[in-house]
Amino acid sequence: MAAPIAASCTGLLRAALPRALSARFFGALGFSRQPTLLTTNVTPLVQQVAGFKVRQLPKRRCHYCYFVRVNGRLHVECSKHGRHKQREPFNAKLLW
Repeated sequence: MAAPIAASCTGLLRAALPRALSARFFGALGFSRQPTLLTTNVTPLVQQVAGFKVRQLPKRRCHYCYFVRVNGRLHVECSKHGRHKQREPFNAKLLW
C-alpha cells in the first residue's frame, strides 16, 4: 500500500521541478538521481527537553549534579545529564 503513495509523491516532486533545472542541480551535487520524499531526511523543528522531576527530598544522582536554591525551593541541576533535574514541590501554605 505504501508503494503507490510513494510513486505518486515522487511523480509530484518530479513534476514540480523543471527537468533541466533538476538534472543540473542534482548532478552538481553528485546525486545519481533525484531524491524521493521517502529518502530525504527531515529534521525536527523542536527539540524535546525533559522538565524537572518533583521530589520531596531531591538528591544528587551523579557527581555532576549540584544544588541550587530558586525562589525558596531546592533544585538539583546537572551539567552532564539533563534528565537528573529535580525540584521540591510547591508549598501550598506559602502561596496563599
